[in-house]
Amino acid sequence: MEEDYYRHMADIQARHWWYEGRRRILESMICRLNLPASASILEVGCGTGANLPMLQKFGAVAGVEPHEWARRHAAGISGCDVRDGMLPGKIPFSGSYDLACAFDVIEHVDQDLESLRALYRLTKPGGHALFTVPAWRFLWSQHDVINHHKRRYSLDEFRSLLKQAGFSIEFISYYNFWLFPVVALVRIIKNAMKIDGRPDMTRPGNPLINALLARIFASERFLLNSCRLPFGVSIVALCRKETSS
Repeated sequence: MEEDYYRHMADIQARHWWYEGRRRILESMICRLNLPASASILEVGCGTGANLPMLQKFGAVAGVEPHEWARRHAAGISGCDVRDGMLPGKIPFSGSYDLACAFDVIEHVDQDLESLRALYRLTKPGGHALFTVPAWRFLWSQHDVINHHKRRYSLDEFRSLLKQAGFSIEFISYYNFWLFPVVALVRIIKNAMKIDGRPDMTRPGNPLINALLARIFASERFLLNSCRLPFGVSIVALCRKETSS
């Protein structure tokens, strides 16, 4: 991806309602795991590093990112060891991790199954992996094109890939449920009218509206603690590598 794209992401990721809501949901899910105090955590495809400070609440964090500017920015804001690498075959760390993460990464790579298998190998026996990916093919839009997505997944498709990679799935669900009707309607209209428009992730406008949307989105973490959501803009999956693997 182009450097301008990463500079844009760095500019909005700390404040945009979608990123903030997602971080709160992911943090809530990691809290379930009872990770060891000295947990080793790896985020692959960490981009400009907005998730790294959240992950540092749970242990020692390292990152993998192929883009040089994004990698330097991620290391600068977090102090983490962020190295050049790319799924599936170029991972610059050896060993295995208590928690391996890939947040909206798998949809970018050509070899999604091989990439999940690489992350399986990076996960300790008994350890966990946490993933998010975009959902529903009919939501494909200019947003996906600009963000260099190669696909969107159904829940069954992503579940099948995770199992083929070797993971035991502890929890999988759609999320971004509350705002799904609005997002779906806007994208369907834009696609029908062949309106390219701007990408979805633009600089937050009214801070009160941005804060409200973040709160609405993040509130799904309470639902996801007790149930699976029937639809949503994205999918979240919490997996385990069995100790016998």
